[in-house]
Amino acid sequence: MFSHSGGGVISTSNPRPGRSRLSQQEARQRYVEIGELVALEQIKKDSETLDVHSIAVGPFARLDANEVAAREGKTRGVISNLFGSQAVFQAETMALALNSRDWIARIQYPDPGDYEEVGAWLDAFFASESERGPLRGGQPTTNYGSVWALWLSAVPYGMWSEKIRRPSMEEHTQWLEKLEHVLEEALHRFGISLREGVTVNDLACGFASLIEGVWLNQCMTTHHPSDPSEPIATSLRRSGRMLWLGATEANE
Repeated sequence: MFSHSGGGVISTSNPRPGRSRLSQQEARQRYVEIGELVALEQIKKDSETLDVHSIAVGPFARLDANEVAAREGKTRGVISNLFGSQAVFQAETMALALNSRDWIARIQYPDPGDYEEVGAWLDAFFASESERGPLRGGQPTTNYGSVWALWLSAVPYGMWSEKIRRPSMEEHTQWLEKLEHVLEEALHRFGISLREGVTVNDLACGFASLIEGVWLNQCMTTHHPSDPSEPIATSLRRSGRMLWLGATEANE
């Protein structure tokens, strides 16, 4: 829009932005910072859509029905016949990856009864958990560690999507219950008590947080982050022992 004032023409629309005073490098940095925010806003938008419609996000949204069907010597048509569309197939594949309760039910922890002292059992326990987790450089396979890493791709959407949050937390609660059970067995077997104010659930939550924290590093390295001469499992084993010692005490 324009208005006339004193014989001149004055623009009343938004003025054109002035020339940037930022250097090229500063401008690049400014725009990528804005890009980070826009990416998060897109995740939030997709999360809200996900809770209303059956859609896939992250790598699941790029899942190619042609490639999947070819693994069975078929064409994309078989996916369309079974699922109706590639989009539905992608969404159902994502739903399967997000529901790992069967994997949790199949966990077999080292039996405390097979060990004479608690340190040996703890070492075996954390070694088994490290092995159960993801492995950097490993071939893609449908074991729990790889599926867990695949689940990570959907985690940001869980900040806003109930469809992502609910199965993830249900699985986590199921895992905590399994941890509580084996920890109670270990406490009884080795004649150890929890310190005052500490519950077995507290210890299970601490173990779970530690294990998944180290699994994040296992996605990036096979070595101890601070000591490359040691395997990544050493980090989990040593930290786990420290957590156990801080939460327990020998019975009098």
